[in-house]
Amino acid sequence: MKLLPTDRTRVLRIALVTLLSFGAVLLALAILQHVLVPVLVWVAPALERPFYDLGLFGPYPTQEYVSFNLSSPRASIVQWDESCDDGYVFLDPNGPSVDHRGPLIVDAKGHLVWTSDAFETTTNLKLQEYEGAEYLTFWSGHKAKTMGTGLYYMMDNNYTIAHTVDAVGQGLHGDLHEFKITKDNTALLTVYNLTNADLTGMGWFRGANGWITDSVFQEVDIATGELLFEWSASHHFKAELSFMWNPFGGYSDSSPFDFFHINSVEKDRNGNYLISSRHFHSIMTVDGKTGEILWELGGHSTDFEDLSDGKASGFSWQHDARWINEDEGLISLFDNGVAWPHVDVPYSEGRIIKLDFDAMTAELVQNFISPSHPRSSSQGSIIPLRTPEGADHIFIGWGSSAAFSEFTPEGQLLCETHFAASGLWWWERIKSYRAYKTPSWSATPRDWDPSAQIESGSVFVSWNGATDVAFWELSGRKAIEGGAGEWQVIDIIEKDDFEDSFILPSSGRASFDEYRVAALDRDHGFLRYSNTTSPSAPSGFLGFLSYALMVLSALAVVAGVVGYWLGKKKGWSPDWRRYAASAQAVIDRSKYQKLW
Repeated sequence: MKLLPTDRTRVLRIALVTLLSFGAVLLALAILQHVLVPVLVWVAPALERPFYDLGLFGPYPTQEYVSFNLSSPRASIVQWDESCDDGYVFLDPNGPSVDHRGPLIVDAKGHLVWTSDAFETTTNLKLQEYEGAEYLTFWSGHKAKTMGTGLYYMMDNNYTIAHTVDAVGQGLHGDLHEFKITKDNTALLTVYNLTNADLTGMGWFRGANGWITDSVFQEVDIATGELLFEWSASHHFKAELSFMWNPFGGYSDSSPFDFFHINSVEKDRNGNYLISSRHFHSIMTVDGKTGEILWELGGHSTDFEDLSDGKASGFSWQHDARWINEDEGLISLFDNGVAWPHVDVPYSEGRIIKLDFDAMTAELVQNFISPSHPRSSSQGSIIPLRTPEGADHIFIGWGSSAAFSEFTPEGQLLCETHFAASGLWWWERIKSYRAYKTPSWSATPRDWDPSAQIESGSVFVSWNGATDVAFWELSGRKAIEGGAGEWQVIDIIEKDDFEDSFILPSSGRASFDEYRVAALDRDHGFLRYSNTTSPSAPSGFLGFLSYALMVLSALAVVAGVVGYWLGKKKGWSPDWRRYAASAQAVIDRSKYQKLW
């Protein structure tokens, strides 16, 4: 159908207004985020925290570096107490906004210590002991929705891989949910296995050869790779008892039903296994010899009388069930309470529960609630922590809500750090499967040195992963005929952050042709030299032109705003219809008129 001239004008006008409106919105957002917000924060620093959580810095603000090629989360401290000051936090950021999904260590205030892009998606980074030595352990591999296939890595304190562990069995691979080293120097790991199962009890035309994702855990000898124990949920539970709802699950191998969803395993002193089933809303103990269920808390068939009006056994979609004290019957878990589309509670929380095996009762000892009220639809962790001063704390990672918190055992919040905007947690642009904290970690990279880079008249220096650096020493030397002069110490500064900087000497006798930085320990002992770096030559005409264009663009924006304001003040208003008609006339006279 041929458009009339009036119709063409209307279409052109709508398209033009839509395009200009979209551009105006993008420009307004850019000005808000990159100009207005920084200015307001500079004028009133107290606004930084609420602006951060509102997402005005973006859903996942990051910190960039001059001397290091990777970014890290730019954290926001919501609440702070000096008792949280020591230690290192282990995270594994992943999500659509994360540029590299590798392991991440930060200090207690969220400043980068170490990260790597040498791995695929990483989860479950923590410090564990094996044969008397400490290792960084984590899973890395291919993540597919709520499970994964990959390997478990064990790194020494030089960040070199000392051991790798995989699941045992044809076609089986380690899953992202668990890698726990036992006191017997064995590893507990989870496996998600696609297999057939009788799903007639679920109805809706599912048959005896339906498809499930079976939850399996194994105990493996780390040194030899020998399989010591294996347990499968499908041998003990029926899929129709699952609380998870999936109307399309189970009909084919391309859409199996994840009915059980194991997410933590721990071996107790009697050789039995404490496991957590997210989709059965229960934690249970598996007999270490027969595989039979010894007891179950929560879910359809809890074996304990709840003395806390359901608060000890009424958790749902939970993670990270652990023994805190077997003698006292104390268990911790992270109660998500949410698994989209299921929403059982207004917010997630950590819990400590006491079990009495003589009376077979369960009682809530303490819950841990953040004032931010994170509603974590997946992931999460809770661990007891002993500070260097001997105080007991409870450390919680909020899983799909990008934050970690530290509490007293009585539930009082001491510290909380967000590494994404809390107002956008529901978007889940970044999350960390678990978060761990340890009071100490000492590491010196073997395969890389400190990195130094000159920019804007300063030398920037960092050493990814080095924990023992206390001072930086800047040295310089001049070029002489036939070689280079002696290195001369210019300045020594205290290490303050992941990346620190020296202001270079001004041109003249005090300047040098080459610079390097030495990493020093707290006793000023030498650790390692950085690369040698030299000031770049003046950028010349191109640099001047780039700077001039930037200044002219800024002046044009200011002139446009001022001109518009003066025009409005004098009552001038542009006739956009006349302009649109003129533009249409030009188009109508063009040789491409037939396209309209």
